[in-house]
Amino acid sequence: MNPPAPRGRAPSRFIRGRGRGGGGYRPYFYFRRNGRVIPARGNRQPGQEAEAGTSAGAAENRLPPARGWNRPASKRGRDTNLDCSFLRPENYAAPEDGLQVQSIAVDNPKACPGWRLYFLRDTYTEDSDQAKRITAVEAHYQRNPQKYDFVRIREQGFFKLPALGIVYDEQLKKVWPRLAEDLREHPQRSLSTLAVAMHTVVINHNLDANDTSAPLEQSTLEQYVPPPTRTRKIYVRPEDFTPVELTTGISADRVDTLFSVRGIVSSVGEPTYSIAWQSFRCSRCQTEQAMRQRGSFQPRPYHCKQAQCVAKDSFVPLRSSPYTRISAKQIVRLEESSLSLIADYDSILPGEIDVELRHDLVDCVHVGQEIVVNGVLKLRDLGEDVTTATGSVAGDSNELKAYLKAASVQDARHKKREFSERDLEAIAMINAEPNSFKLLVQSLAPEVHGHELPKAACLLSLLGGGAGGVNVLLVGDPGIGKSKILQNCAQITERGSHISGKRGAQSAQRLGPTFTGRNKRVLQAGGLMTASSPGHCTLDDVDKLASKQAVLLQCMQSGEINMPLPGAFSTFLAQPSIIACANPQRGQYDEGRYLLQNIHIVPSLLKEFHLVYVLLDKPSVVRDISLTAHVRALHAGAKKRAQIAARYALKPKTSDSMCEGTFYDVRTDDDSEDNDSIMQQDYDLDKRLELQEEDAELDLLPPILIKKFLAYARQNVNPLLNEAASRSIERFFMELREGGRTGGGEDTEQSQLGSGQLLGLIHLSQARARLDLSNVVTPQHVRDVIALLTESITQTSLRAEGCGEMRRGSRKVAAAGGGGRASQLRNFVHMMQLRAVALGRRIFEFEELKEIGTRAGILTGISQLVEIANMGGHLLKKGVNMYEVVPD
Repeated sequence: MNPPAPRGRAPSRFIRGRGRGGGGYRPYFYFRRNGRVIPARGNRQPGQEAEAGTSAGAAENRLPPARGWNRPASKRGRDTNLDCSFLRPENYAAPEDGLQVQSIAVDNPKACPGWRLYFLRDTYTEDSDQAKRITAVEAHYQRNPQKYDFVRIREQGFFKLPALGIVYDEQLKKVWPRLAEDLREHPQRSLSTLAVAMHTVVINHNLDANDTSAPLEQSTLEQYVPPPTRTRKIYVRPEDFTPVELTTGISADRVDTLFSVRGIVSSVGEPTYSIAWQSFRCSRCQTEQAMRQRGSFQPRPYHCKQAQCVAKDSFVPLRSSPYTRISAKQIVRLEESSLSLIADYDSILPGEIDVELRHDLVDCVHVGQEIVVNGVLKLRDLGEDVTTATGSVAGDSNELKAYLKAASVQDARHKKREFSERDLEAIAMINAEPNSFKLLVQSLAPEVHGHELPKAACLLSLLGGGAGGVNVLLVGDPGIGKSKILQNCAQITERGSHISGKRGAQSAQRLGPTFTGRNKRVLQAGGLMTASSPGHCTLDDVDKLASKQAVLLQCMQSGEINMPLPGAFSTFLAQPSIIACANPQRGQYDEGRYLLQNIHIVPSLLKEFHLVYVLLDKPSVVRDISLTAHVRALHAGAKKRAQIAARYALKPKTSDSMCEGTFYDVRTDDDSEDNDSIMQQDYDLDKRLELQEEDAELDLLPPILIKKFLAYARQNVNPLLNEAASRSIERFFMELREGGRTGGGEDTEQSQLGSGQLLGLIHLSQARARLDLSNVVTPQHVRDVIALLTESITQTSLRAEGCGEMRRGSRKVAAAGGGGRASQLRNFVHMMQLRAVALGRRIFEFEELKEIGTRAGILTGISQLVEIANMGGHLLKKGVNMYEVVPD
């Protein structure tokens, strides 16, 4: 005997099972109801118990608890795997398909030919507010044919909708006054209204081939003419309807609303394609209907949607119907980039959010690209409810994660940063400071006392210059504050990344693009691509990234990163500015050794840095007293990072920032005989930037304000060199080249400055003018840059000696054999090669190399000469005191 049928339940049609009775019998398999496949033991919806309780009274209370897909997940029992594929969280629907509608009848009204493409459940009513809004939007499209290309919209299937073009339409405001508010609060329905209006306009303008009155061409044996197709679904891409917000502002009330975020694409997933809807035509009444397709099982209609038709089978699938839709989907991860966000990439990381791209938005972005995404904010369930032993749910243990269903994607290069009035006032106060250069330098890493010139170089690198970047390298003793300077630079850069070499191979993998994920199908951008132009990549302990120095060198030289793929070879654009630091190999910098002997960096990579500074911890009574007072005041709160006080009134720039009176007079007559050298000017920039006793009350700037000031200067100030500044740069460059040529001896081919360094000199001068918010580069700006470059050349005067094939240098080494270091190295290499040919072997011990050096006339410094030959590639170290001679 069949069990009694529960109340409030419609009869069902069994798929499999032994059921012969009424609809109340529940077999152990599956059955269909209203076009959807449901587990046989769990076909009750969450709201059906309350509805049935009002009619059945107390009898409903005796019904068993909900089971199947509607009950909490269980760790045991056969019902664990009975969930339908379309009910799983990973099988998520598109925004317009969010309603659980399994099949629809294509019954479009004449006023809206594509109504069922956008509204699955609603019925069209002519006198409703919805119909009036659609008509008003249609009229707006028709009044602005210059903004909307209907032919192109039909071909592409989407169109961009700027806010300025539709929000301020007075005629549309009368019918739909809350258009912008409805689009932000109810984006799905508002976007469908705007799209169905465009769909109607496209069809009414005779753009559909079926509506044309001209005779249709027929296919012949010589020429194939594709059959005419109906207009498919059109998507709206709204722009600038919502301001850019932070991901930290996401709350429960923002779900299902329009949200805008700006960030850098850090990873891109593989696109997936699946059929979302399949259209069928009844062979009896010719009625068209569409069914939702989910998972691997593709259901077919089991009855006709026409009320008078009793057809149960013989439904013809329509592949060319606009209601047959293939869904393309791609997941990308966005790393937030905002001026209001401070991240040091060590303890505080920038916010991240997943973005789902659909339809034409798939493959529209690439890794490392900065974009602005407008979309609908959604929550995704990452886990399941945990059920206790008694069967009750142990709290809400599901983990929800916010993600964005993209409605439009814009390139951030064409969108300027927005600054509030408060920000502009603070920027004006900084510019009105008597010496804003000193204020910004002291505010950068105030924990590091002294070393004003390296901090000034990093500050100018952050400001950038022209179309290129400025690369800075800091070398020095451990614990002197290099890492702290880099962390502060990573905090205040507009777009950047920070990689620490202390983590070894793990950090090296984060330098370039890699494939990650379970199946290695997710392309993740490395630090160089994330900080691509106009960004900065800070590399802490770059000497420890030995395995990736080739990638870094290629990026700095060509602005590209190559990545081999199976059967292909890809190239990614990456043009970041590099700010790096390195520690000496022996723990402390040895001033008696070359720069390349102190750090583990290849010579070709060292040449790509425009400014190199050596930070040494030299004992000094005056410096130690000043450092003690600085640390005491810093921890006492005297140098607090507060905003500029109101006492900084807006006033024109004085001469304290540029010191015009102390600079040399730019000659207009090129034939002047008493034209003194620029390098001999008595100008101490380091002393001007130092913190003096009268600056004890100097209010340092917070990092957030420095970041906004730098972003404003980079965005709105584009300085150009005047004639006097151009002559100053040319004069300095020619003097430096002349000094390199007249160095004497073997060093005539080596120059301290090349064309790349000349371009960096121009970019530094533009950055110095940008710091003063000046649109013209003056000789005073060039003077500060020359002081920075002169100090860098002075500190690293030996770095050129380690570069080049023969390690030419300018210093002479007093030895019994005489001659310069380059000539000694050349004779030593030549003697080693002759000895290897004579003995028939290329492996020598260190004592044998010493004997060869003695024969070459080198009596002292043989150990350093062997190391130079090893670094230059003339010797290969094979073991302890064992070397192999490389043949010429």
